[in-house]
This record gives sequence, C-alpha cells and structure tokens, in this order.
Amino acid sequence: MNFTRLFALIGTLQGFVLWWLWNADKFHQWPASEPMAFVALLYAAVAAPLAVYWTQGVEGLCGRRRGVAVAVYALGYAAALGTYSAWAADPAPDDIGLHPPHVLAAIVLGFVSLSLLCGFDFPARRWRYTRLFQYTWRNGILSATAAAMTGAVWTVLYAGAALMGLIQVKWVMELIEEPVFGFPVTGLVVAGAFALGLARTAMTEAIRRFWLSMSSWLLLLILFFGVMWVLWVPFTGLEALFSTKHAAFMMLWFSALAVKFANCAYQDGEIVWPYPRWLSLAMQAAWLSLLPVVAIAWWALDLRVAQYGWSEDRLWAALVATVVLIYAVGYALSWLRPRRWMAAIASTNIVAALVLCGGLLAFVSPVANVQRLAVSAHISRVAAGGSVEPDWDYLRWSSGRFGRAALRELAAGAGVPAGQQWAKLAAEALAKTSRYTDAPQVHSAAQVVAKFAVHPAGKTLPATFVQDALGDKSDWQLKKCLRAVGQCKLWLGDLNGDGQDDIVLFEDAGPNTRASGALFTLAENHWRSVGMIHSQGGEQAFAPALLESAQVAPAEWRDLMIGGKRFRANIYQ
Repeated sequence: MNFTRLFALIGTLQGFVLWWLWNADKFHQWPASEPMAFVALLYAAVAAPLAVYWTQGVEGLCGRRRGVAVAVYALGYAAALGTYSAWAADPAPDDIGLHPPHVLAAIVLGFVSLSLLCGFDFPARRWRYTRLFQYTWRNGILSATAAAMTGAVWTVLYAGAALMGLIQVKWVMELIEEPVFGFPVTGLVVAGAFALGLARTAMTEAIRRFWLSMSSWLLLLILFFGVMWVLWVPFTGLEALFSTKHAAFMMLWFSALAVKFANCAYQDGEIVWPYPRWLSLAMQAAWLSLLPVVAIAWWALDLRVAQYGWSEDRLWAALVATVVLIYAVGYALSWLRPRRWMAAIASTNIVAALVLCGGLLAFVSPVANVQRLAVSAHISRVAAGGSVEPDWDYLRWSSGRFGRAALRELAAGAGVPAGQQWAKLAAEALAKTSRYTDAPQVHSAAQVVAKFAVHPAGKTLPATFVQDALGDKSDWQLKKCLRAVGQCKLWLGDLNGDGQDDIVLFEDAGPNTRASGALFTLAENHWRSVGMIHSQGGEQAFAPALLESAQVAPAEWRDLMIGGKRFRANIYQ
C-alpha cells in the first residue's frame, strides 16, 4: 500500500473516531462520561495521524523507528497528556475537561518535538541542522496547506449545497451538515492535502523558497526599528512604556518577529552571506539592539508580577521570555564566529527548541503544572497582603482541582488572615454548582445591605437603591452582583455635580481585562444605570484602601456640542 492510500485510510478512520467522540459527548455516553478517557482518546485521535504525516519520508527514520515514534507520540505523549489534563481540570459532570492553554501547548510541543526527531541523525547521535530546517519547514507548510485546503473544500460544499437549495434540492445541505459526513470528509481532505504535498515536493520547496526570500528582507526593516527604538528610549524614558500595561507583550512579539525573519534569511545555513557582505555585517551588528529590548521586556514582566503577582498568563509569558532571551543572546554570540553571517543561529535554535519543549512539558505535566503554580502564587499573595480577597471565581471555576483544593483549605481556616471571613466565602464558593448561580438568595433589605461593601467609610446605601435592588426590574449588573458569592464593592459620591450622590458598582476584572464599574444615578426616585466606568491604568482589582481614598476629578477633555448633539472625547491611552 503506497502512502497516499495509507493516508486516505488514516484520515477517514480519524474522521469516524472524532465523530464517535463527538456523538458520545452529545449524548453523554462513554467515553464522554469519563473525562480522562475521553480527552486521552481525543488527543490520541488528533496526534496519531499528524505523527504519521509529519514523519513520512524522513531520511534516516526507518520503519521500526518511525513506528515506535508514532506509538510513543500518540499513546505515551498525547494520551498521557490528555489524561493528566482532564485530571487536573477535574471537570463538572457535564464538562469534558478540555483546557485551551493546555491544548495549544500540547500542539506546539508535539510539532517542535517531532521536528527535533526528524532532524536527529541517529547513527551520528547528533542533530543535523540542514535536516532539521528541511523537515520543520516542510511540515509547517504542509499543515498550513492542509488547513487552507480543508477550508476551500468546505466552502465549495456549502456553495454547491446552497445552489442546489435554490431548486428545492434540500438533501445536499442536510447531508453535509450531518456530523457523520463532516468528520470523515474533513479527515480525508486533510490526509489528501498532506499526501499531495508530499508527492509534489517541488511544489512545497517552491513555496518555501518564495516565502523565505520575501520574508528575509523584512529582517532589515524590523532591525531598523529595533536600532531606532534603542537610540530613542534614553530620551523618552521608560515611564510611558510601562504605563501601557502591555509593554512586555509588545516587545516579546517584536523580538519573536525578528527571530522569525532572521531564520528566513539564514535558512539552512548553506549561504555564507545572504545579503551583500557589508549589509550582512551591518544587520548582524543591528541584532545587538534586541538585547536591550528583551532585557526591558523582562523588566516590564517583573514589574507586572511585583504589582499583581504570578498568574497563568504571566507564567506562560515568562516561558516565552526565557526562550526569546536564548534567541537574542545566542544570535548575538555570532560575533565570536565572524567567518559567516549569524553563525550561531543553528546551535541556538536547537537549544531554544529543547528549552521550549522542556518548559511546555513541565507546565502541562505534574512536574510544574502551570495551574498549580498560579494558584499557589495567588494564595500566597493574598494571604500576605490581607486586604485583597482571593479571586473566588478563578479558584472555583478556572484553575481546576488545584483551585478547589485551595478553597477547601481556606474553608478549613488554613492561611486565613485574622479578621477575614474567607473561610465562610470559600465554603460558599465550593458549594456553588454553576459559575453564575447558587449564591445565597437575597430576599430582604438587610440581605441587600450586607451584600455590599460601601466606600468611603461613613456612607450608607440609600433606601431607594435597596428597594430597587429587590425589585424585578433591577439592572443586570446589580442582579449579577446579588447572584455572586461574597460582597460587591460599591462607591458613593457626586460625579455629575448635581448635589446628590451617585453610585459606582465595581466589578473586579479577570487576568486579561481591566476593572470596571457600573454607574447608577437617581432619577424620578429610582436608580438606573447610565453607563460604565473603566480603569485607564490596567488595574484588575481595587483594594478597600484605594476606594476609601477615591476622589472626584474634573474631566480632562470637555464635550463638544454640534447642532445640539453632544460629542464626548474618548482618548486613547
């Protein structure tokens, strides 16, 4: 059986397995009733065909080694990671336990690790960079081509079915919308795209050469900006940079682009000087500008951690920053080997790939599970601070079994600062069976008053606000607060200068969003929401002490009146 027929068989079989898993989840049958078995089978069903496709025709990878590699990748790696991921998620009975960051990490880890396998010279027991470059780019291009081909086929299928529907032939659309048709067809198309790309190697190489040649000149542009940034930053300072609250992300993204374009220019290392010699040396010198960029990115990340503590996102960012630092420093060491352009790229890429694989594997395995680390850091921070409450929703719903274990410890009183009601709040959070329900029901004015932490001290809730909160027509932000576990932060003060207090109901933000507040004002003896207040500085939570010191400040920009209509400035921060 040639590999084209084998791929067609594998793709079709994969499609039916995925359909079976989808159907089991829909009707909550086995294996969907056992999340660890379900996620393990799902990971293996996706990983096994990819391992076959990506290792096809690899030089030096004999049939026996390839069979062992595919088996280890599909069972020892993918299934094991899937099992552990579902165990760590500890999903609810109606959930299958897929954690998107773990899924993405598993895909990246699988691609990079298999690329390292394809580039390894077993007789010589070392990596050959030319081979590593060839198979990494081949598999990347084939994967992108398969995705594009799948999208094109489904576009044609839907277009054809819609055309047939115009003459009342409805069964075509009904057929392609059936999962038992869609999954196998998708698997077959993906397999066919890989088979076609592998059979027409000249096509894949032509795409690769075109893309690398075009992208290599972008290195000149991005290094120009890197040099300009390094020369300018002493005059502008870093205050404006850090005030953006996403400085580390932007600088790491910029550095990743520089690494990508440097590899496009270097290719497999066979070309000694990819540009005119003088330009090659100038660009190699310009690469040194990436060192301060990456260093300041680390500084920005460190400041963010010092301000808000470690979270899952920041732990992933630290891994990315570590890999980018290896690239920046490793490529800069090319000055020690001046006989060719950026001579350290090959060895640096291998080291960076190994570190990336090690970091990803640690973060999605029991070695250093990223959720466990984030929960531990969060609990340590709030326990040390005392004035900032734990993120109950995060611990209950977004951090798997590790967050719920932390809640059980808090409910038992472990690590609760004196004077805090965390044990009661932790027990209430654990008792919830849904993120937005199961909070203690509010039926009386006293319960409404107890639901709010009112700031500044000395202010009390207006009786009209309490009555509106008990009514059926209360605003959705207010209803959400009344359904939540724990108290909601509320601030009273005159924001529009009419002589009476307005109310801001604050909502602490998640890891990637800013804190905000719903603004209420009294009109015709009823409180109604008139807008939102958003943090301009990236705060995610407000400690009680901060709300006690809150002050009303005049607007920096006045409104513009045109034809009786009010235009309000929305200034970019």
